[in-house]
Amino acid sequence: MYFDGSLNLYGARAVIFFISPSGDHLRYDLQIHFPASNNATEYEACLHGLRIAVELGVKHLLVYGDYAL
Repeated sequence: MYFDGSLNLYGARAVIFFISPSGDHLRYDLQIHFPASNNATEYEACLHGLRIAVELGVKHLLVYGDYAL
């Protein structure tokens, strides 16, 4: 799982990208509807990604962000 959060003039958003062992790709784009710092958007992206992985039944997960948590 790769994740990133960002702020821009239009608000905060997060992107979560999954790559399966077989090479399948799954992307989620999230719009964050509350005032947030850049760090908060990163944490939201990570948390949402972990929730999605649980819902998908993922048993083993490598997590990569753009900085060390």
